[in-house]
Amino acid sequence: MIRHILPTSAALLAATSALAQQADVPVYEDDAVILPLQVGAQGEDVITVMDRIRSPANGPESVDIVPAAETHVLVHPSEALNVVAGVNIHRGSGQEHLTAIRSPVLTGGAGAGSFLFLENGVPLRAAGFANVNGLFEAGTEFARQVEVLKGPGPAEYGSNAVHGLVNVVTPAPGSGSMATIIGSTDGYGRMTLGHDVTDALRASLSLAHDDGFRDESGFDQQKAELRYVTQFGAWDVDAIAALNNLNQETAGFIQGQDAYRDDDVRFDNPNPEAFRDGRNYRAQVNLSRDLEGKRLVLTPYARRAELRFLRHFVPGQALEKNGHTSVGLQTALIGDDWSVGVDAEYTDGFLYEFQENPSRFSFVQGLHFDYEVGAVVLAAYAQRSFEWDRLRLDLGARGEYTHYDYDTQAAPGRSGRFLRAPDRTDDFFTLTPKLGLTYAAAPGVTLFGRAARGSRAPQTTDLYAVVQNQEPGQADVETLDSLEGGVRFAAGPARFAVTGYTMWKDNFFFRNAAGFNVTDGKTRHTGVELSFTAPLLDWLKASGEWAVADQRYDFADAASGIRDGARMDSAPVTLGTMRLTGDWGRLGAEVEWRHVGRYLTNEAGTQSYPGHDIFVARAGYDLSDSLRLFGRIDNVFDAKYADRADFAFGNERYFPGRPRTLFVGLTANY
Repeated sequence: MIRHILPTSAALLAATSALAQQADVPVYEDDAVILPLQVGAQGEDVITVMDRIRSPANGPESVDIVPAAETHVLVHPSEALNVVAGVNIHRGSGQEHLTAIRSPVLTGGAGAGSFLFLENGVPLRAAGFANVNGLFEAGTEFARQVEVLKGPGPAEYGSNAVHGLVNVVTPAPGSGSMATIIGSTDGYGRMTLGHDVTDALRASLSLAHDDGFRDESGFDQQKAELRYVTQFGAWDVDAIAALNNLNQETAGFIQGQDAYRDDDVRFDNPNPEAFRDGRNYRAQVNLSRDLEGKRLVLTPYARRAELRFLRHFVPGQALEKNGHTSVGLQTALIGDDWSVGVDAEYTDGFLYEFQENPSRFSFVQGLHFDYEVGAVVLAAYAQRSFEWDRLRLDLGARGEYTHYDYDTQAAPGRSGRFLRAPDRTDDFFTLTPKLGLTYAAAPGVTLFGRAARGSRAPQTTDLYAVVQNQEPGQADVETLDSLEGGVRFAAGPARFAVTGYTMWKDNFFFRNAAGFNVTDGKTRHTGVELSFTAPLLDWLKASGEWAVADQRYDFADAASGIRDGARMDSAPVTLGTMRLTGDWGRLGAEVEWRHVGRYLTNEAGTQSYPGHDIFVARAGYDLSDSLRLFGRIDNVFDAKYADRADFAFGNERYFPGRPRTLFVGLTANY
């Protein structure tokens, strides 16, 4: 792919480089700025903004920021986010992924509903219609930074911000134009453009193609965004329109003990028929103005999501089509030390599932589900801060009401393992209080603590795409209570942070290894996270993140083999990255060690994956003040490992990791 992409792009890059003003990543200076910081401990004077949220970076929340320098060269979102302590994103085939933030890697409705994915402060999907692979819908390739808040979200955000949230922030007009191309030795190529059309209008574009290192596992993806900033009377206007299109040939799990180590198997695709096609359209307008010493912010938005894929990972391999259209409004009235707001959203969604293949076990041929759901979400929140000398207290709460109106388009009844419910309505209410403390113990030293509740209404698939041994509407509100505390230290360019947390979750709803739903699980999660960056020499620094977690079931379920107090599956005890970075002016280089510890692969704890250690080497050279050549080698020592390992339907299953691969690219700023 390099031989195709580099020559065709050379003329563009040469032209743009002639106009460039600087080689560094631009510093963005608009109203919603989060200064580009190294992942890890943060300075005391930096302001963190998540659209409606304004809090000091030394506040009680655990917020990490991945700067543009990392996001612009990524091939998959997991590459950037897995450097955040306590985050573990399992890469699937193509652009698929499963997420963990202070949690096991969660699947199904639990994986979709436990993490809130935002772009510029607005959720990518409606709360009850989330996508377990939600990050592929965001504009990470041209983001100015990605923010990760670990633990329950702040009062400004509700459903799905249970274990954490990820906010992708895209650049505003005036950020500086740039063009990047990147290609690999195994058929990956991408071109990314960010262009200031005028002082008020910016266009961003990403075009990606991947042949896939496994058989018939390629994808094509296009992302685009227009952002227009102006003033209309007393109002500041920031309007964004974005789209994403993915056409993917999906590679299925390889099966068998340690199959990821077998060269005769790990490059195969046992499911060449599998695919995933997704489209997303989003628009939002941020309207803000001063109002008698306060700031009023109104953000109306609309979105459309469509997804069509083959359920190759279960017997029968049914075709699923789902989607939703939604409109909503976020509001905030912001004072010097307080904010209040009311949010509203309406969604019209659908799901259709049909199996053409012959019946296999209880996965029967024919129609499984065909239903529509109308959803209304209404919420109100308030937060207030108090300061006494070096002590700061933050209080907040959010109340959220969710109403689902389910309408089946097929006859109610049972079809094999699948139960089609008659028409019904369901209502849920959640209340999520927050309390935070920060104390400036000494210059550069901040102590912090936080108590918070995260809660969510069930996903509509958990309520209505039900199977035998479950009743429609049986899933209940999931609640997670969290306590965390720690210390941040800053001395010159050195940063250090350590955080400890413990969390309890009730009404954990998940699908076990046999494909059946467990409706009333309880879990507990305890961990310690460390991050640091420290200069070693004038030209050399060390940085890293490390997390140790103990995550256990707090209930027993004989059907799943779950024992009370047993370790959870897909939950490594240790996760970490360590880096050595050298800077010699025009030349920079880095070596990174990525560690994933051993983890269990089934609920009963009888199967496991040993973990892995992968090394990545990067380098960049400024060819001129405007043009930078960069490259990296993934999996330097060509280790045989699994991006994901699990055990289901009586088989060990793996997504094998990419072998040693060279990526080369060019970036021009103009």
